[in-house]
Amino acid sequence: MTDDVKTHVKSTTTWTRLIYLILYAIIFRVASIVLFAITIIQFIKALLTGSPFGQLQSFGGALAEYNKQLVAYLSYQSDEKPFPVGPWPPQTPPESGSKASDDVIIVAEEQPKKPKPSGKPKSSPTPKPKDADDDKGSNTA
Repeated sequence: MTDDVKTHVKSTTTWTRLIYLILYAIIFRVASIVLFAITIIQFIKALLTGSPFGQLQSFGGALAEYNKQLVAYLSYQSDEKPFPVGPWPPQTPPESGSKASDDVIIVAEEQPKKPKPSGKPKSSPTPKPKDADDDKGSNTA
């Protein structure tokens, strides 16, 4: 073995990280079960009343952020330890403007209006009868 490998194997931070990885992997599985329970509860509430629980929505958002932190730590993208060592992500209230709805809104476009005639009638040239054109060259008198 090289000196670098020996150093990493003997390092207490490497073994401490392993303990945290095992702990956070277990927590991730528990959080997945909690997320599944929240999903079922929210679906039943929305099915019966038409809207989900607001407080459970904000907790679900915090749980989603927590899961993101867990995955980042487990995949070595981050060295910051999530809850219970680090802080719990803040709960944000659900967006009130993005209420999901199955309603369909149909918007009809207005046809362009024809211009209104002005007060005086339009004078259009009256077409000449064809018979008058035929007699142009003949002089019958």
